[in-house]
Amino acid sequence: MQNKLLICNHFLQRIHVSGCLLVLATLMLNGCGAETYEQRLNETAQYFAYEDTRNQALSDTWSSPSVSMRVPVEFKQISGPPAAPAASENSETEVPEPAPTVDPRQPDYVDLVLPGLEGAWRVEVPVEYEKEIVDRPAYLYVLSNYSLLKEKNMDAALHFFEDLNNQIASTFNQFINNEDFKIERYPEGKGYIEPKSFNVGKFKPEMPIDGVPYQFQIFQVESGNNQLVILLVAPENITGRSQINEQMKYSLETVEFVSPQSGSGRSDSAARSSKF
Repeated sequence: MQNKLLICNHFLQRIHVSGCLLVLATLMLNGCGAETYEQRLNETAQYFAYEDTRNQALSDTWSSPSVSMRVPVEFKQISGPPAAPAASENSETEVPEPAPTVDPRQPDYVDLVLPGLEGAWRVEVPVEYEKEIVDRPAYLYVLSNYSLLKEKNMDAALHFFEDLNNQIASTFNQFINNEDFKIERYPEGKGYIEPKSFNVGKFKPEMPIDGVPYQFQIFQVESGNNQLVILLVAPENITGRSQINEQMKYSLETVEFVSPQSGSGRSDSAARSSKF
């Protein structure tokens, strides 16, 4: 008994006290030996360390009508366009058609309009450029076919991945082949949650953006008819002072479909519970 308490005290600095007491009580009831007990304490400590690292890497949960996720903590969200004013029920004056508004979340660094845009973020990152360190922006976008499914536009909805790739490719007069994409799972190694699978492609424009080479990382995931893209647009030569690439791995672990659509205009309860 004394040895077990000494082992627990050794790990108190590495895990929550409540977690240690819970493990201790369980092991005492089961009559486990000190070796098994220490192994389980190690596993518990590793879990809390993983949770702590992930929490430090990510912001609080963000959600849209179709998806929820935690974005890398370095990114700052770009606000969408203001909502159109609602017409007064008591007014007899004809309300004019609202003037077209520019969505500030859309790319302003290249002539590209991203379809199904639900969220956008931006951060300045340090980049190696001509033997100097300069700041350049990185962008994160969340895109989905949610509105197309809700409008029952099935043809466009089911070709969402392909159409997005074509828009990016035509902007830079290059080719993106979806067959070159590869399946990646996050967490990559041993994790404490069920891994999520993404179809991942990388596109490098031949034309520099703001004087430096950029890379588009396209993370595709689908559930039933629902198609979602996490798009990271970032300079290639980011220095070690920025951790967005490592933070993105944690972020992808948190992606969840919120209210999948079947294409009937209603929420698809079967798709909601599906895994990806």
